Amino acid sequence: MNFYLLLLHLAGSVTLLLWAVRMVRTGIERSQEPALRRVLRESKSGRLRAAGIGAGIAVLLQSSTAVAMLAAGFAGSGVLTVQTGIALMLGADFGSALVVQILSFDLSLLVPVLLLAGGLMFFKGPTRDTRQAGRVLIGISLILISLQMIGQATEPLRDSAMLPTVVGYLRGDFITAFLIGAAFTWLVHSSVASILLIATFAAQGLVPAELGVSLLLGANLGGGLIAVGLTRASFVEARRIAWGNLTFRGTAALVVLFTFHLLDPAIGWLGADAARQIVNLHLLFNGALIIFCLPLTGPVTRLVERLVKPKQTLEQQLNPLAASASALDTAVIARPWRWRAPRASCCAWPRSSNGCLSR
Repeated sequence: MNFYLLLLHLAGSVTLLLWAVRMVRTGIERSQEPALRRVLRESKSGRLRAAGIGAGIAVLLQSSTAVAMLAAGFAGSGVLTVQTGIALMLGADFGSALVVQILSFDLSLLVPVLLLAGGLMFFKGPTRDTRQAGRVLIGISLILISLQMIGQATEPLRDSAMLPTVVGYLRGDFITAFLIGAAFTWLVHSSVASILLIATFAAQGLVPAELGVSLLLGANLGGGLIAVGLTRASFVEARRIAWGNLTFRGTAALVVLFTFHLLDPAIGWLGADAARQIVNLHLLFNGALIIFCLPLTGPVTRLVERLVKPKQTLEQQLNPLAASASALDTAVIARPWRWRAPRASCCAWPRSSNGCLSR
């Protein structure tokens, strides 16, 4: 196959994957938004409960980023504290790893069933919620179809003469591979799609397990960067939640990256092939984040509260012209310097008619 034609097929398959993931998320949001908001309000009762709720919502929405945006809105209104929001995000990361685990199995036999059921519900459903449920089923089937298309599009790459050189370089330069995984995940704004793509490449024999681990850990860093970027103009509480999650996720990814490549442990126990090892490691990584990081949400909350400061007051956020008007009121307007004579009561020297001192 021509190289440019191969890239076209791969780009189309990845685009379908991203669109299908978004289709599932929008279907859940439109049909279950009141229930999701009610559940999020209940998450403030404890960190462990918040993590469980975050995992459940992420499984439904197939996106931890969507959970981050929901949490940002509640944190801005004062419903969620920063500490509870960070716990919620740790659970959401684990929930998105569960989604990858489920979708990584061979579910091709379900594709026609999901398409038929989803189409009937969407076109013939008597209520809005039924039609949105059909949208979700169609979205799941399109995810499975896109993964099959990615596998078919990348199959000719196994015979490429350039592939061993690229893979060999990235295996030796794990930092570059780590950054590529982070950049790609941030670019597509979906950690689920990014991990599924890496696992599909591994199943095709294009990505060995060692390289897949570096790309996987980079994808986890990129997943944390997505929420930071999307909340950069939001309330300070929302930005603190995103930065707290990135602190945990990014630090853990770097620690595991260097530990793995320095110690070179055997990971055969994680699965029979490279794809299963990568997916299982992703689930194990995010599960360990909950176990080890959930007790540390208090200290990290205090850290991000000290580092992430409010950008503007509430009045300035509601009225952007207030900041510029305040700046104009307090600005010092530079004028040409001119000497002025002191008053007669403050000086014993007489003044001449032109205001200058004279002896």
